[in-house]
Amino acid sequence: MNAIGLRVCAIILIGSTLGTSAASERSAHITAEDLLSLRSIGGTAGTLSIAPDGASMALQVQTPDIAARTYRSEWYVLSLSGGAPVPVGDGGEPMLSQTDDGMVMGSRVDLTAQWSPDGKWIAYLRKDADEVQLWRSRADGSAQEQLTRSAAEVMDFAWSADGRSLYFEIGRARNAMVAAEQQEGDRGFLIDDRFMPDASRKPLWPRCQRTLASTDAPRACVTSLRTVDLDRVERAATAEEQQRYAAIKAPSNGADASRRIVSYAIQPTQSRSAWLENEKPTEFPGHAAPVTLYADQKRCDADVCHGQLRRLWWRDDELVFLRREGHAFIQSALYAWSPNKHRPPRLIYRTDDKIDACEIARGQLVCLSEAPTLPQRVVAIDLKSGARRVLFDPNPDFARFDLGRIERLEWHDAFGNPTLGHLVLPPGPPPRKPLPLIIVQYRSRGFLSGGTGNEYPIYPLAAAGFAVLSFDCPIDWDQDARLDYRNQLGASAAISLKDSYERRMDLTALDIVIDKLDQRGVIDPKRVGITGLSHGADNIDYMLFNSTRFAAAAVSGAWSRPHYFYLNPNNNYRTEMIKGALSARTAAEVLEHGRKESVVFNVDKVTAPLLIQTSASELLASLPLHVALLDAGKAVESYVFPDEYHIKWQPQHKLAVAERSIDWFSFWLMGREDSAASKAQQYQRWRKLRLNTGRSGSQS
Repeated sequence: MNAIGLRVCAIILIGSTLGTSAASERSAHITAEDLLSLRSIGGTAGTLSIAPDGASMALQVQTPDIAARTYRSEWYVLSLSGGAPVPVGDGGEPMLSQTDDGMVMGSRVDLTAQWSPDGKWIAYLRKDADEVQLWRSRADGSAQEQLTRSAAEVMDFAWSADGRSLYFEIGRARNAMVAAEQQEGDRGFLIDDRFMPDASRKPLWPRCQRTLASTDAPRACVTSLRTVDLDRVERAATAEEQQRYAAIKAPSNGADASRRIVSYAIQPTQSRSAWLENEKPTEFPGHAAPVTLYADQKRCDADVCHGQLRRLWWRDDELVFLRREGHAFIQSALYAWSPNKHRPPRLIYRTDDKIDACEIARGQLVCLSEAPTLPQRVVAIDLKSGARRVLFDPNPDFARFDLGRIERLEWHDAFGNPTLGHLVLPPGPPPRKPLPLIIVQYRSRGFLSGGTGNEYPIYPLAAAGFAVLSFDCPIDWDQDARLDYRNQLGASAAISLKDSYERRMDLTALDIVIDKLDQRGVIDPKRVGITGLSHGADNIDYMLFNSTRFAAAAVSGAWSRPHYFYLNPNNNYRTEMIKGALSARTAAEVLEHGRKESVVFNVDKVTAPLLIQTSASELLASLPLHVALLDAGKAVESYVFPDEYHIKWQPQHKLAVAERSIDWFSFWLMGREDSAASKAQQYQRWRKLRLNTGRSGSQS
């Protein structure tokens, strides 16, 4: 750390980062609509699929269509030697993610194409009119056709070894589900563990699984396997075909079944195996547990073969693996190790950029890459030299935007946990006086778009005159590695959540960085706003009555505790998420703890005006906070978006949230109003809120 305890790692200048035209030519200020109109590779994280000969790959590109209230998707095949991608087929409607319980989360599913053995076709799932079927396209773009017409949703698939047919898994028949729901609804639905009112007012249908852990689980089902040939003739799979499909989906990794294997890679030509193993699963059951690299039953003892390793690939006799390292594990590093040679792993490539969804092809690793100032692109990394080249940029015009000045900041919270953030300052000359600050939560890795959930547009907020801190919440990595809510609930409640430890980690980290930015003269500490969704909204719920740092706040739904406990008859959910989060054992303790730890019971301490923009599925959870603040005469305004879930997916809704948030913070922190006639009533309400709550409003 430097003298003020805040390390400025890099000043990212747009001209030097993008490396195309001169910085002076980047004069356009980005708007929320510009940001939300960017094309993405896949839905949420993206996936790539390499052809059998390693010469090309398939990917899906999704384009927001705000006017049509949806995303347009297209499949492409891209040569790894260069050239423009070839469009090969319409991708259909967006598919939204679901939990195993059947609750829709709202994030768009990343679909992976699968190549035919001869490399002439790709097959993929496609949704149309709420039906998911199996399709295929020629790799040269000359044909696209639907393969299945199943009465049930197609859930997964694979090509047969000879390429003459495909195996596909299906769940329940759609008509049977409709009939069963109608029959039960006619007599009234029994309220039991099938109900999660924030997801549906009807019992949920849990996702079908390949195996069923509990045979008496309500509405549970096991998938069934069928085949379809290239003439589109469907039939039930034989026992032998079921074995072949199982081997494709779960190949043996060569390790003892009792060992905790996190990831593995098979070397087909030599039947060699390698894996990442959690060597202390009892001590470290959590998702952040450190793992160790093994190959051919041999343990790699080098330091870099242990820690936050994520994936591995065989390249001839050498293993390539991806490791997260550096402060708060912000860096991505690629190493190569030869198990049969007595030398340590060699570093291939290290970057501060986020790289993910990597696949190996012809001596290079093809990945999705993004940086704070660069949206997602496809890159190829040479595994000998470490040289990197861009294969495909779905947003080549992004270079025209002047994003301002960006710094990466590194520091520690009050408990010593490493954290980081990216400070974005407005375009143009350095400001002559401290700026109002907006904090966007809760991860800051990769492209700086709109925080988790992509609702609070970082660069447009900066263009509006704010300093913006994209905040990556600290993680107690040692503790997080030990925690698993589902399997270690008692331990998690005792260790992680005692005295709101997780919330205090985040609040102390923000206290420290706000003080340091104030000392630098960058921000005005009396004009700080904060935003959040999910974990970020939980933080705001706590911070609103435990801190006076914030002059305005905006949340994407509020999980009002302890009320949410009483809105969920699902016993497992209440036990794992609500009782655990409140460190309680009984309903009475939930209420008792809630009075101490929920803002609903502490509205008298709230000073910041709050904007709530929730999805329809989370309205019930948000209403107690809205009503409590309203009843106490506090400044609050709430909106609900129809047909939305935990993660809002419709682009017109995301745009409305983004633009209203800019207006909200401009009003409360700058005393600024948009003169558009369509917003006149909005400002009439907000001026009344300001008058009734006695706030004068800050001036820019």
